[in-house]
Amino acid sequence: MIDGKIVSVMESWPLQLIVETATDRYNVLLLLETMITRRGVKISAGELNPSLRVLIKGHRSSENQFAMTAQQIEILE
Repeated sequence: MIDGKIVSVMESWPLQLIVETATDRYNVLLLLETMITRRGVKISAGELNPSLRVLIKGHRSSENQFAMTAQQIEILE
């Protein structure tokens, strides 16, 4: 799980985010089944923008400690 701020949204498919935490930057891959919520309401990936603070749950890459695949993204206010 990581808690950080979206720095960049890459428009490629699959969608990828760069998220910065207090100590590191992570490359986050989204899948079709990645659930994205704000205040408990499901929203589309198109609403993800730089500067949003997010809590991401998912699986870290075994090859790169700073890469992960998101299962769930919660936008924090």
